[in-house]
Amino acid sequence: MTDLQKRVSTGVVGIALIILIFYLGLNAIKTAIFILTLEGIRELYNALVKKGIKLYLSTLLFGALVTFLCSFFHLNLIFGLVVYFILNSSIYVISEDYSISNYSFTNMSYLYVVFFLNLLGSLDDIYLIISAFVIAFTTDTFAYFVGSTFGKHKLIEKVSPNKSIEGAIGGTVFALILTTVYFVMLNKYNAIYNINFIVILIVLLASIAGQFGDLFASKIKRFTGIKDYAQILPGHGGILDRFDSLIFISPFIFILYNFI
Repeated sequence: MTDLQKRVSTGVVGIALIILIFYLGLNAIKTAIFILTLEGIRELYNALVKKGIKLYLSTLLFGALVTFLCSFFHLNLIFGLVVYFILNSSIYVISEDYSISNYSFTNMSYLYVVFFLNLLGSLDDIYLIISAFVIAFTTDTFAYFVGSTFGKHKLIEKVSPNKSIEGAIGGTVFALILTTVYFVMLNKYNAIYNINFIVILIVLLASIAGQFGDLFASKIKRFTGIKDYAQILPGHGGILDRFDSLIFISPFIFILYNFI
């Protein structure tokens, strides 16, 4: 099976699984996001340890659990953030083997993998959660096709040599168009999904942020010297390879939720 066949097969199975999870409802979505955070922590740990950076897994996993429970039981995620930060900081104080570098990277990992994704999981609006996937997948897909067809100017070559400015612009333009169409269709059934300047601006920023999420994950891979974070998704790599843009999009959908 070729790499393209693997990517397509994994994509088809993945889309079917995502549809099933959304069909099962909010609790299934929250649980799925929790599973994603656990795998994301594992992948990031394995990547960073190659550079001698050891995430403090005990507090990180505990923080993931507490944050998930806050999301699941409709509590403010700040509670989870505070509990995690106090625990992790306390462990740093009392532990002789917990360096400031590992402490800092552990905090970064919590915010990046756990907190950002759970912002999306904390929403009680399935259609807005779906919009995050629409933005992420359309941006990624059209950035690839536009870039491979018209790309001549490198975006940030040292981080990701295959990405172009033309692809980045094309991905954002198509994401803005298709997400607008998505909200227009929703608006026919519920007037709260009204398209206005604020919504368009947030979608625009979310698409741009998603591309920086991709670049952020790529820069960590270059720093650690790995090609993919894992091989859990044949043809795609790991969870962080596939959902890197979604992580950076999530905070903007959380903001959008508070404007609707």
